[in-house]
Amino acid sequence: MARIAPGNTPKFAYILLVIIASLFLYLDIQYKTFTPTKNLFNSGLLTSNLLVKSIIFNPIGNIYNVTRSKIDLVNTNTSLLNELELSRIENFLILNKDELFKNQNGLLSFIKSSSIKNSYELAKISSFDTNLYKCCDSHRLFLFNNTKPFQNGGTVINSQGILGQIASSNKRVSEVILLSDINHSIPIKSNEFFCNASGTGRPKVIECRYDKSLWPEYLSEGESFYTSGLGGVFPEGIYIGSVTYINTNNESEIILEIESKADPLIQNHVMVIYPDDFK
Repeated sequence: MARIAPGNTPKFAYILLVIIASLFLYLDIQYKTFTPTKNLFNSGLLTSNLLVKSIIFNPIGNIYNVTRSKIDLVNTNTSLLNELELSRIENFLILNKDELFKNQNGLLSFIKSSSIKNSYELAKISSFDTNLYKCCDSHRLFLFNNTKPFQNGGTVINSQGILGQIASSNKRVSEVILLSDINHSIPIKSNEFFCNASGTGRPKVIECRYDKSLWPEYLSEGESFYTSGLGGVFPEGIYIGSVTYINTNNESEIILEIESKADPLIQNHVMVIYPDDFK
C-alpha cells in the first residue's frame, strides 16, 4: 500500500513571509501606518463592552438594588410600626395607671427602672382567625409566649383598652378569649348599676341582661361602662365601652348591648397585665 510522504516547504517562502512581516512592522513604527486600524479595533472593543454592560449587567444590577431597597424599606416600616404599637400600649398604661393596678407603686417602679417583670408583659399576636371572628361566636386569638407561658386569667389589652383574658397556654402559644366570645363574661358597672356582661358572638359587642324589678331606673344609649373589679380578675375602673342598643321587648328583662372600645384588629402587639396580688 502506497504512503504519501509530506513534501518539504521551500525555504524561500519562509524568508518572504519574514521580510513582509518586518516591512509591516517597520512601516507601523516609522510612519504609524496601522494606527487608525488599531484605534478602530480598540474603539469597537470598548464600544461593545459598554453596550454589553449597559444592556445586560446594569439593568440586572438596578433590579437587584431596587429589590434590596424595597426589602429594606419594608423591614424598616415593620420595625417602626411595631415600635409605634408598643408606644401606644405604654401610653395607655401610663394614662390609666390609677385604675390598672390596685397598687400604683408596681407600675411606677416599672416605668422608672423596668425592674418589675410580673406586673405586665409585652406580647406579639401569633394568629387571629378574622373570618371566624366576623362570622361565628368563637372569638379567640393566640399570643407567642415569652420565656414562659402567660398566666391563665391575665388581662390582655391593646392601646384602646381590654381585649380579653388568657384562657389557656402551652409551651409555644397562649390562647386569649375575647370579651365578645359567647363563652366569656366580665363584671362591669355604670355608676351604681352593676352587671355581668356576656359575649354575644358578634365583633366587639357584649350584653347585659337584668330584671326590671331589680333595677327600675332607666339606662340610656351612650351610657358608659367600666370594669367593676369584682372577682379580682380584671382591674377596676377601666373603660369598656358604651351602650349602643337597648332591647325592651321582653316585659320582665332588659338587654343592654354594649360596644367595647378595644378593637383586636388594629395591632399586632398587646400587653398582658396582672394585678399585684394576682396568684
